[in-house]
Amino acid sequence: MGEKSSIHYIMSHEKIKKFIFEEWEKMNLLISRGPDAIKEYFCKLWNETKQEVNFFDDIDIIDLDKEIKPDDFNISYSILDNGMKTFNFIMPKPLTESGQVVCLTLVMTKNIPRLFTLELANNEGTCYSIGEWVIDFDNNDYLQKKYGTTDKPIIGEFLGEINEIVK
Repeated sequence: MGEKSSIHYIMSHEKIKKFIFEEWEKMNLLISRGPDAIKEYFCKLWNETKQEVNFFDDIDIIDLDKEIKPDDFNISYSILDNGMKTFNFIMPKPLTESGQVVCLTLVMTKNIPRLFTLELANNEGTCYSIGEWVIDFDNNDYLQKKYGTTDKPIIGEFLGEINEIVK
């Protein structure tokens, strides 16, 4: 086998990010239908991704056998100090591999949605990176800004960091 990856990584670094930024109307409709609809959709997306990666000969998918149910995702809502709503997409428990996202947080701004990540920064699961996916309009691509690290994957603390960033 060649390079290692995971469905978890593909979901959080590609599928969900693209869905939010490239299919905003569908994402907005999904949000309006509530957390159970989001969980169902993410589970469906996970299983579709699992089928897609079966055709990759050069990538070793480390979580190919992992079975996911809608309740493996946790969806929560909150409001930042400036009144902006957030939607927290807590991913299924990742395998201990760096780059695995614990939580994606969508911040609803007036212009363009902002998508923050809390992800494992090392293989021991002792350091977590706080980042944000942004659109690079010049290159028609995405960049991930890094804002620092934390030693705990606590969603409340992550939201506190986001609150400071978007002030």
